[in-house]
Amino acid sequence: MMKNKHGAMNEKRRSTGEQRLAERMAELERRLKEVEAENIVLKELAYQSAKRYEQLKQLEKENDELRRQLLQSPWSEKTGKADEDERPDSWFFRTLRQENAIMPHPERNEK
Repeated sequence: MMKNKHGAMNEKRRSTGEQRLAERMAELERRLKEVEAENIVLKELAYQSAKRYEQLKQLEKENDELRRQLLQSPWSEKTGKADEDERPDSWFFRTLRQENAIMPHPERNEK
């Protein structure tokens, strides 16, 4: 009879141990899926970051080239600074001022 009691207790411990092991395995599998999902997101973010970095480098090159062209333009003086009336954008602003002078806004006249 003692043998049967010990056998039953051992069987109960074994099934409890197997149950804990199964629960632990299920938890580890769940965590593995979470980590795999995080890894996918991180890979995508890294890819987007690398693309953005390349875009920034390209824009930097374009910006440097535009600055170089601007310094070599006829609007620039020897100092590299443009006179206000000779700046590339001044034509645009002069034209706007002229158009505003020709076609005044009614709200400006009321003031």
